[in-house]
Amino acid sequence: MRVVVGIGARAGVDAADVVAAISTVLQPDWSIEAIASIDRKAELVAAVASSMGVRGVTYSAEELSSVSTPHTSRRVHDAVGTASVAEAATLLAGSARQLLIPRTVGGHVTVAVAAVSEVAANPVD
Repeated sequence: MRVVVGIGARAGVDAADVVAAISTVLQPDWSIEAIASIDRKAELVAAVASSMGVRGVTYSAEELSSVSTPHTSRRVHDAVGTASVAEAATLLAGSARQLLIPRTVGGHVTVAVAAVSEVAANPVD
């Protein structure tokens, strides 16, 4: 199954931390198409995507705020302007309606996974 992984991370988290968090939720028969997050994490997304050999996509806080997600965080909203990053980004990037794995927090990294309908918008170089 082709999937998109949405990520959120606190300041100071590096690509290796994110890759480790992703590896804890992936199933053996899943193939990652893209890593997605908020645009302010574009550098981290690019590093993670590059290390995993996949695309990276980012979205503005406004774009992420337009997505209905099962979980929200007031702390995240106050910090970045949207109440959901990982879940909203994976739903947008995969053009999905449902998460395979809702936000899962490990350390300072949040990961969410959705099946791909179509990888969409805003590629990160």
